[in-house]
Amino acid sequence: MGNIIFKEKKGSMSEYSNIINKMVWSYSKLSMYEQCKYAFYLKYIVNDNKQYLDEGNYYAESGSFVHDTLAKIYNNEISSDEAIAYFINNYDNNIFHETYKNAMDSTFEKCSDYFTEKKFEWCSKYEIIDVEKKVNFKINDYRFIGYIDLLLHDKKNNKIILVDHKSSKYPFKKNGELSKGSKEIFEKYKRQMYLYAYAVNDVYGKFPDKIVWNHFKDGGRLAEIPFSKRDYNKSLKWIVDTIHDIEKEEDWPDKKDIFYCNNLCGFRSSCEYNL
Repeated sequence: MGNIIFKEKKGSMSEYSNIINKMVWSYSKLSMYEQCKYAFYLKYIVNDNKQYLDEGNYYAESGSFVHDTLAKIYNNEISSDEAIAYFINNYDNNIFHETYKNAMDSTFEKCSDYFTEKKFEWCSKYEIIDVEKKVNFKINDYRFIGYIDLLLHDKKNNKIILVDHKSSKYPFKKNGELSKGSKEIFEKYKRQMYLYAYAVNDVYGKFPDKIVWNHFKDGGRLAEIPFSKRDYNKSLKWIVDTIHDIEKEEDWPDKKDIFYCNNLCGFRSSCEYNL
């Protein structure tokens, strides 16, 4: 039944083109297309919240709340000593969806430990350039928008450090190699950060010298890589190629992933393929 309903809802390529040509791109849009083309179709082409309700999820909400709390600290709206109380007192007001109880309990405990132990103070030795910086830029003729979690300046060597807060596990083994289970997601993380590196250069006239991921649910461990022009060019190629694929897409097939479909996808309660 899902395939029949899906085909009936298709519009013409000209209709798609009009929508896609007006689109302001972001990494999250490209990532959604890669994850599930049909989810992208429902969110950005159909865009009908009455028929296809786009709902949030616990993982996104808890991650966003940690980001917001860190932003308040780095913007001096709350002190590092006040962070844990702010996190606990405002947690329920920022979480609207539930998932597995053990996952929710674990997330709350790990984030509480993170703010209690002040593992976010590592960057105090740097000058903060921007926090949750909104950037608008163009790649070729494609318009983009992004939000940079944290941008730092090392006064000692005049280097720029690009930081992103992540809820995932620290990806490296003791010998410095990527763990087997982290390779795919780490490549995605790099693409996102190299997209932001483009914006940093566009705004400040300089590429970041180092890219850092702050894994706040893994004790605040920091994963670091030097800026690589090779990986930067590779990421930009993936970004442009993905947009070209979207421009040519006609079928918008689903991609069944049990965890994603049941927990992360905004259309998990309304998508024909998940009913």
